[in-house]
Amino acid sequence: MKIEKSSQDLENEVIFAGLCIHCGSCNAFCPHMDFSQETGEAFVVDECAETIGLCYNACPRTFLPISEIEEKLFGQTRVDLGVGVYKDIVQVKSKNKDSILYNLVSAAFDSGVVKHFVLSDPKSKKPPVAFPVVVDNAKDAKKYIPEKTMDNAGPLITGIGRAYLDKKKDIGIIANPCHLQGLAKILVSDFNTGAERTSLKIAFACSSGGMTGCSYCTDFSGEFSDISYSPWGAPKGSGEAFLIIRTDVGQKVLDAAVKGKLLEITNKEPDLSEMKKFLNKKKKKNFLNLLGRDLVTAKYLKLNVDELKDILE
Repeated sequence: MKIEKSSQDLENEVIFAGLCIHCGSCNAFCPHMDFSQETGEAFVVDECAETIGLCYNACPRTFLPISEIEEKLFGQTRVDLGVGVYKDIVQVKSKNKDSILYNLVSAAFDSGVVKHFVLSDPKSKKPPVAFPVVVDNAKDAKKYIPEKTMDNAGPLITGIGRAYLDKKKDIGIIANPCHLQGLAKILVSDFNTGAERTSLKIAFACSSGGMTGCSYCTDFSGEFSDISYSPWGAPKGSGEAFLIIRTDVGQKVLDAAVKGKLLEITNKEPDLSEMKKFLNKKKKKNFLNLLGRDLVTAKYLKLNVDELKDILE
């Protein structure tokens, strides 16, 4: 799907409307967009003559046809409305002193799934701002592994564009769900960008919002990833986490991590109730933000959103 709108429309509908989540999808492959070095927010560099702008069509906040993207990425649509498409969910812990995320990155390099990785380099906590770095081996990746989702708060998808310009292939990325929404839109689009050189997408399941645009997100598990890493729902203080395996590539990386004695699967059928409770609570809250306070019409019925709360909550 392509929409006949460009950078000026993106500016009016997303940036000025407070929906931008600074993911970098709009300016990863578009020369007419850039981002602020202070806040990470996107802005228009110059007027664009394109009537069908890549920037507008890449942004996850302009339009997001979830079922269409799932069908193209996974060959199916979701059965689980809270978690999205997945093959398996397991509970894991590290078998060494390194973090679960770092061990996944190591396994990805060792198994040949990736040759490069886009990671975040936090520059500011207030406001949360991080910029992408591209590393070429697991050793260099170690210092950039995020400890929390706000460590990724910045235009990380521009790292994919930078790696492409450097003629790199087999690129991995650890990012937040919002980043991967934008990347997924680019990957399934008809635009020729080079984003297809991305070979592994690891999502850090989101816990909170540090920007205005976060209040309008409905993906907290990283539904367009190959693997989602979620500490939410795992036993507190255990150092364990859930891994949501969505693709064969994600399974290959997990298998390599287990075979290489980097990770241990502690529960093959974990209790998902707490994780789903967390995800659904966040989804419902932000879905109400998206609806606003206007009347909702369903066939003959007209309801105020406040009247609809009892149904949604």
